[in-house]
Amino acid sequence: MTIECFTEDDGSLTIQWDENNPIESMLNTWTEQDFINAILNYCKETIGEEEYNKIMEQHDASSGQ
Repeated sequence: MTIECFTEDDGSLTIQWDENNPIESMLNTWTEQDFINAILNYCKETIGEEEYNKIMEQHDASSGQ
């Protein structure tokens, strides 16, 4: 079981997995937003919700959102 993530020359990410693997095949139906949500949720769990919210507020302010 190997899920790999690559940074492309344009800065985008490519995630690859074995589409026939019983465990990894759950990703076959994920959308781009599903991957983004999974990464953001993991970040929130890892650094804590308070720190996560501070970072997101800074990001939103710097990106004009």
